[in-house]
Formats: sequence, C-alpha cells, structure tokens
Amino acid sequence: MFEELFNLAFMNLMRARARLAMTAGGVLVGTASVILLIALTIGLQEAAEAGVGSSGTLTEVPVYNYGPSDVIRPLMNNAVIKAFYKIDGVAAVIPTISLQGGMLMVGKYSGYATILGVEPALLKYFQLPAQDGQLEIGKDQIVCGAGIQDNFYDPKSTDYQPVKVDLLKQPIKLELSTADGVRRLPLAVSGVFAMGSSNYDYACFMPMTQVIKLNEEILGQPTDWANFQYEQVIIRTTGREATDHVVSEVRKMGYQPGGIGDFLNQINGLFSTMRLMLGGMGSVALLVAAFGVANTMTMAILERTREIGLMKAIGASDNHILTIFLLEAAMVGLCGGFGGVGVSLLLQRLVNQAVANMPVSQNGSSVSFLPVDPAMLKNGLIIIPPELMLFALCLAVGIALAAGLYPSLRAARLQPVTALKTE
Repeated sequence: MFEELFNLAFMNLMRARARLAMTAGGVLVGTASVILLIALTIGLQEAAEAGVGSSGTLTEVPVYNYGPSDVIRPLMNNAVIKAFYKIDGVAAVIPTISLQGGMLMVGKYSGYATILGVEPALLKYFQLPAQDGQLEIGKDQIVCGAGIQDNFYDPKSTDYQPVKVDLLKQPIKLELSTADGVRRLPLAVSGVFAMGSSNYDYACFMPMTQVIKLNEEILGQPTDWANFQYEQVIIRTTGREATDHVVSEVRKMGYQPGGIGDFLNQINGLFSTMRLMLGGMGSVALLVAAFGVANTMTMAILERTREIGLMKAIGASDNHILTIFLLEAAMVGLCGGFGGVGVSLLLQRLVNQAVANMPVSQNGSSVSFLPVDPAMLKNGLIIIPPELMLFALCLAVGIALAAGLYPSLRAARLQPVTALKTE
C-alpha cells in the first residue's frame, strides 16, 4: 500500500515540474546556506587550533609542584606519578628535575640553557622533531633545543654579540660550580630538535640519574629521598579530547596544571557560539523556503479538490490522503536538500582552491583578507563533514514536512461530497 501511495505522490509532483523546481530551489538555497555557514566555522576553528600549537602541544599537560595555598597536596614523588598514570586518558607521565646551575662551554664561548633530567626511555613522549642527529640520551650525553646554539657569547668581550655554534660538531663542556670548586664535564650532544616545535627551544635533556648526582655535587649534600619531589611532571594524554578530563583530575589532586587546554576551551566555546549564530542565520533561509512549500501544497490541494473527493469516494481513507500529501512535501524537501548538499560541495571545492591559490607576497607570506593565516588552512577554509550533510538533509526534509502538515491535514479532512462539487 505504501509503495502505491509513494508512486502516486511522485506522479503528482511530476505533473507540475516547474512548480517543484521553484519550490525545491528555495529549500536548496536554505540547505546550502546552513551547510556553508557552519562549515566555515569548522574550517576557521581548525585553523585557530593549528595556530595555537601543534598536536603535541594540545596533548601536553605540565604539572608543577605548587598550587593553591589552602590545599594540602602530597609530595610530587613516585607515588603521585603512579596516581597520575591511573587517570583515564593518560598515555605517559614524564617527571623532570632541573640542574641547579651550570653553563655550557664551547671553546671560549659560553651559553645558558635550562638542563632537565628525564628518564631516557620517556624522552620520546615529548614528541620533539629532530633537526640534526638522534634524540637519544645516555651518560654524559644530551639533546638540545635549536635555540641554544644561536646564543653563545664571549664572556671576556665588553660588547655582547651572540655567536652561533654547531653543537654536534664542536666539543662542548658543562661548567659546574660545586662545593669542591669549578668542574668542567665533557658532554656529547647526540641531537638537536627543531626550533619552534615545542616549549623547549632553549632546554637540554640529560639522564635523570646523572642530573641528581650533579645536583648533589653542586649543593654539597646528598639527596633527601624522604622529602624528594619532582619539580615538574609532563602528562601526555591520549588525545585532545582527553586533555580536559586529565586537567580536571589533576586539579582535584591539589596541583596546578598548565598548558593551553583552558585557552583551547575558550576558542572552542567561541566557535560553538559562532556556529549556532551562523547556523541560525542559514536556517532563516530554510524558514522562508518553508512558506514556499506550504504555498505549493495549498495550491496543489485547491487544484486537486475534485481528485481528492473522487479518491475518497472509491475508498481512500483520510490517512491515505494525508500520507500522499506528506510524501509530496517530503520529496520537495529531499530534492532541495540533495541539491543544497551538491551546491555546497561544489562551492567548497571552488573556495578552497581559490584560498590555496592565493598570491604570495615578496616576503613569502600569503596575501589574504582572512582573519587567519592561510598556511593554517591545511584542510581548506570550508570543511563539510559527512554528519553536517546528513544533518542539513534531515533538517530540509523536516522543515518541508512541517510546512506541508497543515495543508495535508486540510486535504485529508475534505468531505467527499463537498470536494466532488468543486469546479
């Protein structure tokens, strides 16, 4: 029975193709507006997140051994490290210790660097891209940020001038002021990680056990293991989505997590608001199209009043008539929805190609009117995920059905005798 009603509704629409095209055109415009405006916010959001930091930065939660003064928290020791590992969404926990002094020496030049002690097996979780060499550490072996090698200087010179050194090719020593005097420890730089890829451009990593021993020499006293705690712990989460939960759990333990998670939440909140506002503006076009659907359905009833009476006279029920006209309304919405999806995909391709082919100025930057750097638009300015197309299609059909409901009920309630008398 439903198949027969569907075929009848389809044939009725084909009898007025021009009217169908104009009515579906209004739905097409509304559907395309909703898709493109929401897709624009998705593209801008991805670009903004890319500008905030790399994927590694978004999953990195630094935790410090301080927090609110009125909160009692345990020492950040190995027991706390194990507790961090139990938090859902944690991929790795990397404790660090800072060297309490020291200066890098390359020949007659000196250079400052933050030297951090880490477990060699955990170094990979910093996700540092290698610029030169291998990012591996062992005894008397370090890896350094690329920014360090550009900031050496001659301590005997009265005029400070930064000097660039090659940490991989030139011998390097670590000068320490210990309780027994000045000590120079020869080091081997195994690798240099790329500049601007992390927060450690001016840091070096050494094995943690060696940093602890060097601190004992500098301070002139053994490590107090009863009160020992790490200065900082880096928590690497399983993904950006898990970072919020991890930050919340760390705060409950009394610590103050850092990173850009809160800032990223503010960005996401801003774009969510923009998505609602622009999606609402696009929906206005669909609302206007709904009046066109209602008008088309009302005209169809007026033109086919005798036909409705004849159908009822030969046994069609009110539900049959209602189903036929609702199917016609749904088909109008479906045609307009599919058309809107198609137009949106076409415009997406054209706009993204235009953005990708934007001219470049002499200094290498893109000439753009966009609020974000076009280089950050890796997936394009307009991004249409499959779920957005499905949502817009369902919205178009739903609005068409809502618009056609009253005319359909009106058609279903016509009395056969009255309908047959209509000229």
